[in-house]
Amino acid sequence: MKHYIAHRAATALLCAATTVIISGCGSNGAEAGARSASSATGTAHAFDTGDGTSAGPRAEEGTEDPTSGPPYVPVPEFSSAAARDVAFVGDVGQFTAWPGATEYEAMSSSDGGYNISDFRKAVIRDAGAVCDAFIAGTGMNDVPDAVGLPFADPIDQAAFIVEAVTFYCPDQIAAVTGGVYSEPVATEQDEDCPAVSTLKATATIERPDADDDPTSATYSVKVRNTSSYDVRVQLQQRWFADGKVPEMQLAPEWVPEWEFFGEMGEDQFFTIAAGETFAYEGEQNGVYSWDRTEVRVTPREFVFFGCGYRPGPDVLTEE
Repeated sequence: MKHYIAHRAATALLCAATTVIISGCGSNGAEAGARSASSATGTAHAFDTGDGTSAGPRAEEGTEDPTSGPPYVPVPEFSSAAARDVAFVGDVGQFTAWPGATEYEAMSSSDGGYNISDFRKAVIRDAGAVCDAFIAGTGMNDVPDAVGLPFADPIDQAAFIVEAVTFYCPDQIAAVTGGVYSEPVATEQDEDCPAVSTLKATATIERPDADDDPTSATYSVKVRNTSSYDVRVQLQQRWFADGKVPEMQLAPEWVPEWEFFGEMGEDQFFTIAAGETFAYEGEQNGVYSWDRTEVRVTPREFVFFGCGYRPGPDVLTEE
């Protein structure tokens, strides 16, 4: 039942915010709820003390059920600022309308020069700017322009703003919802984000026959997501030569550098569903006799969706 409670609270909060930023809620509010990552995993935090912990009001025994409606709304509470950031990035990473030509493009189908780590920095930065705008007295309808949110759709704007306030400045919830919700109630989270080690990458090379060109090799790559969360990753690849082409023989101590993945122009970002395997086949050409290839997730260039943001065993849960 606790996921239902979190879903209900988050959808209602987003609907209230959407009503402020665009006229009417109805189907638009429902659409906004679907776009908000939190509506699928829960909503919960308290007043930020600067280190990711909270000092906000908690539900008291005998009070009204804080998930039943105004003025209460559960907000996430984390053990540290780092845990909060990880959960926030994974939460908003589930949005499906990230624009290109910004730091957000690594999460879209755009082919640009930004990485997932740029996306991480950008959404945390913009979340802070949203909070600063509200604290300065900026009205809900003016926040997108004041912050420079790169969304054209008001529903996308509202969804991001709700997530930012929920995680980083829940004391501004009343400003977001036009007073519909006014009192944030802290809810401890299960901080269960997987490590990159849950992504298992393998690469095999098909050795050419004796009469084939040794400098051309076909290969296959598999990256299995063994975690229970979808993930967005950036991949790297490197190639080793066996020295069978004497005029191109390499020094014994030479170790190849990690470079772009796949064939020239190939997308470097991939989303792998929980428990699924990403598979790729390609061909490598050049001047060396290829011995083997290796593939890895680029260090720090990954984000698991929806992890770390799920109500733990706290006062807002129901059995």
